[in-house]
Amino acid sequence: MRSESDIRAAWLAQLFSTEPADRPRAEDGVRRLYKAAGFAEPRHFVWYESPFEASWPVALLAAPHNFTWAESMASAAKSRDGQERIDRARSTLAAKLGVAAWDQAAAMVGVPIGEDLAFPPNPATMFKMKVFEQRFALDENVALSFATDVIETDLFRAEQTFWGGNLGALRSVIHCPTTDRLIGQSFFDEYPFYQMAFDEHLVGERDAPALMSAAWDVARSAGLWWPFQNVAILSDRPSEIHLNEQRLLQNGHGPAAVYRDGWRVYAWNGKAVPERWIMDPASVPPRDFKGFDPTFQKFVKSKLGASAPTAKKAAKPGSILKVALPAEPAARLEKLRAHAGGALPLYERYIAGDHRNVWTELIALGADVRNDSHAADALAVAYETMRRVDGNVRTLVERLTAMGYIFSANAMGTTVPSPLAGLVSMMTKTIGVMSGQAQKPAQAAPSVATSRAHVPPEPNVWKDIADFEKRGGAMPLSLRAFYEVVGEVNLIGRHPTLDPKGNRVATDPLVVYGFDEGAVEYDEEDEDGPAAITIAPDDLHKADTSGGDPYEMAIPDPRADGELLNERHGLFFVDYLRLCFRFGGFPGYEGQTSVPAELATLSAGLMDF
Repeated sequence: MRSESDIRAAWLAQLFSTEPADRPRAEDGVRRLYKAAGFAEPRHFVWYESPFEASWPVALLAAPHNFTWAESMASAAKSRDGQERIDRARSTLAAKLGVAAWDQAAAMVGVPIGEDLAFPPNPATMFKMKVFEQRFALDENVALSFATDVIETDLFRAEQTFWGGNLGALRSVIHCPTTDRLIGQSFFDEYPFYQMAFDEHLVGERDAPALMSAAWDVARSAGLWWPFQNVAILSDRPSEIHLNEQRLLQNGHGPAAVYRDGWRVYAWNGKAVPERWIMDPASVPPRDFKGFDPTFQKFVKSKLGASAPTAKKAAKPGSILKVALPAEPAARLEKLRAHAGGALPLYERYIAGDHRNVWTELIALGADVRNDSHAADALAVAYETMRRVDGNVRTLVERLTAMGYIFSANAMGTTVPSPLAGLVSMMTKTIGVMSGQAQKPAQAAPSVATSRAHVPPEPNVWKDIADFEKRGGAMPLSLRAFYEVVGEVNLIGRHPTLDPKGNRVATDPLVVYGFDEGAVEYDEEDEDGPAAITIAPDDLHKADTSGGDPYEMAIPDPRADGELLNERHGLFFVDYLRLCFRFGGFPGYEGQTSVPAELATLSAGLMDF
């Protein structure tokens, strides 16, 4: 009998197999899996050379059954590139199924039976429940597969950083924009490799249950795949894989993973990175690496030697960044347009619906986004983005109030991270402001709920930010625009179903503090410069329990947008806000099987950005 460690090693090798898919074996396994789960066998099998190509038709097929994918596809269709991608995915799937039109293809496929493809999910038609029933029958103590000694194994870490639901390099928006989440929502999210390895050890010399045996056969013969009522959509394995000593995706000379259709993934220590970080590191300012894996910075220095990029004085920012712009959106836009000589091409594309691509291009500019040739256009996009965020925040506050949600400025509890004195003072200020206790100019008193949940910016916040940037360095334009347009938001509270007392889910209600220098954390090794600015408590502190480090953004960071640090999704700030609104202000429900019905009402019709 093989040992548990030998079984895990075999599954680890299987995880990173570069052998072409054994399509007949995989299809036979899928048929047996459907049958063992009590479903009718699929009538068709559709293969793609990579999971990235497969993710687009999967998103389109899931859209009628999942409002988040309906909104994502509608947003993608607003840009020329997105519409072309949708058209290509539709025509390719129709051709593979041998029909002429997309409507025919969608009807042939039927409803999704994957956990995350339908919303709200129907447990009776999900493989995950069938798998759990089989695992429970095998051994009642299935919780053992989540024990610390299991999740600390190489197999667990490798799988999570390869295609895992939140950490996987394959599912990064860097390499798979728009449909990135679907990479982490395949069948292997419902029955991951590390659980298969655990179950195989439990089975031992016995015959494995039919459902498990079938699932194992598919895993050993194909890449990621997604189940639908009448059709299984499967992808091939990569043709090339590069790993470091910890069995994590990494390659300092090229892509860490290459698929047979040419799709490439660049990664370092299991984390997705832009292609130019690997292929042309000399072109990347060292400030872009700030906060990233320290071993990568050492790699860059060793690779470039004497030609390694060194910190240098930032280029003089565009003069528009020093100007007090009007608070009224139309007047502000007019001034930005005048400064740019009438041309705001990225802004025009943005308001036409090309939201994600525009932000991707702005971020790719690095510090150059602040130069006169880009600054006005970038600011126009940032302000318009946050104008929509502000509208969404106001809508959520109104809807939550109507639902009887009790906003509570004190809900974050008292267990704050002790090393961050600035965070403590900032939280004290925020609680005071959001409870209406801070000294503010006389004005009409808003409702109690609104005053706690959303505090508009102070009129002079732009000057406070400008003064701070002179001393401490630039903050991302996205954060600056949030402070100037939205102010601060705190959706912490209680509700019988959205966030009940004793909730097993850390719902991570949307919180973003207003600008306050008390929230700035300084690097102990560099007392002259700041290191990060605190954005919010982490999800556990929001749930009034002990947690980890707060959500932060590194500064100085002169880019258009910066990463939200210490948050489980590893997203840029704008992408994190998108995630928040997709879940009605409660992104902690992302990845959960059971979610409150109110989320659909909260997120319905919110503005895209």
